[in-house]
Amino acid sequence: MRRFVPALLLSFAALASTANAAGTPPDAVTAAATNIGPLGAQLNGTANANGHATNVRFQYGTTTKYGKSTPAQAIGQGSTAVPIAAAIGKLKSNTRYHYRLVATSSAGTTRGPDKSFVTAKPTTTLAFTPNPPTFSRPFTISGQLVGTGAGGATVTLLGRPFPFTAAFARVTNPVISNADGTYSFAFTAAQGTMQFQVKATTDPAFTSPITTANVASLISLHVHTRVHKGHLLRFSGSVLPAQDGLIVKIQKRDRAGVFRTVAHTTLSHDSAAKSSYSRRLRLKRTGTYQTVVVSNGGAVSPGVSNAVSIRVSG
Repeated sequence: MRRFVPALLLSFAALASTANAAGTPPDAVTAAATNIGPLGAQLNGTANANGHATNVRFQYGTTTKYGKSTPAQAIGQGSTAVPIAAAIGKLKSNTRYHYRLVATSSAGTTRGPDKSFVTAKPTTTLAFTPNPPTFSRPFTISGQLVGTGAGGATVTLLGRPFPFTAAFARVTNPVISNADGTYSFAFTAAQGTMQFQVKATTDPAFTSPITTANVASLISLHVHTRVHKGHLLRFSGSVLPAQDGLIVKIQKRDRAGVFRTVAHTTLSHDSAAKSSYSRRLRLKRTGTYQTVVVSNGGAVSPGVSNAVSIRVSG
């Protein structure tokens, strides 16, 4: 039996040498997904090459059979864990996706544990142009649907006026979103502060969060643009809607570009539709002026007039 011992030792040594040559397979750890939206997400994980040139990728799909994968990323042949991230898109909204990190080198392939996330429901954000809308003036409500079925969806605008105690009701005729999900509603005149939301026939259908359009009072300013130094100059105008008794501030722009209040007056009754104001000031220097109506912030918000440059001579 003794004659076979050296041969056995040589066999064990050969096996050990082969194992060392193969090395340790890479490590792969799947981490939580981030930046989850209606159509995409970022997949994350960490991988350790364990001394061999290693490529990593994420497998993902709606089941643990996955079916899709991200492009391979080379992480070198280091021996410490490195972060891995890959953005994926063209997903279906409000759907659970499974994913895992896979690392491959000459030493073998390691598949990280399965994790999952649910994509967000379709969504949109309403925008007002101008913002804020001005009372009795045209404005537009627009947005973009983001999610499955965003293009060609039926978009219905709902609204309710201040003080927001009534139920939401359809404001105008529905529109069909463009291929990129954009849509818009045009109005000839803002009638007061309102809350809005949209319903859209995306997949799945959704109702947007409530967005408030704070409509600004319309205030005009009438004043001569030239005056002799020390002479009185009349500032006057009207405010819509009527807000008798409220304060109107007369402001001048300082060197820093900030308008500062230099005088004030009170709105008086003009008609059922509007109020008016008038105030005389003695000017000493050339400057730029505007007027501001300090509305109560209910059906309408404070409004700012156009700015007027006044030249003082003499």
